[in-house]
Amino acid sequence: MIIKKTKFDGLLEIKFDIYSDKRGNFIKIFNKGNSKLFKNVCYESYINTSKKGVVRGLHGQLGRYSQDKLIYCIKGKLIDLAVDLRKNSKTFGKVYQKKISAKDAMAILIPKGFAHGIVALENDTIIVNYCSTPYNQKKEFGISLESLNIKFKNLKLIISEKDKILPTYKEYIKNKKIK
Repeated sequence: MIIKKTKFDGLLEIKFDIYSDKRGNFIKIFNKGNSKLFKNVCYESYINTSKKGVVRGLHGQLGRYSQDKLIYCIKGKLIDLAVDLRKNSKTFGKVYQKKISAKDAMAILIPKGFAHGIVALENDTIIVNYCSTPYNQKKEFGISLESLNIKFKNLKLIISEKDKILPTYKEYIKNKKIK
């Protein structure tokens, strides 16, 4: 496994070892017994995007429900996005973007204090999402992806009705106490 630090404190890019033979590939994503990176997995979710251009996010959780996340693409290709909302961070307000695919055997470790989302770049993109704390609907927040003015070439975004009405980044920062 190769671990690459990013300019965002605590946000890591992880390249897993692939063990291949004539039967296919074996990739060990998570092993609680010896994980140095992600020790507190509370739950795992499986996300299947039906179409290219599907947007999931940008979402996060507040307070003690704030989550560390390990994102891994098991089929297809996506752009992983994370906005640093940690007030005292040198990358506060900055956006992390990374294309990952199932072929890469790569995961993104996103620490607490970020809003997170993905944009599918292929039909039937599948993601596994490991989270460190339980989901609490009352502590969920979101930020409009469109408010970040990120350009996606030749891609028509498919955004849920729920996510279309999320506050802009500026509205979120103005109305929330950022820690």
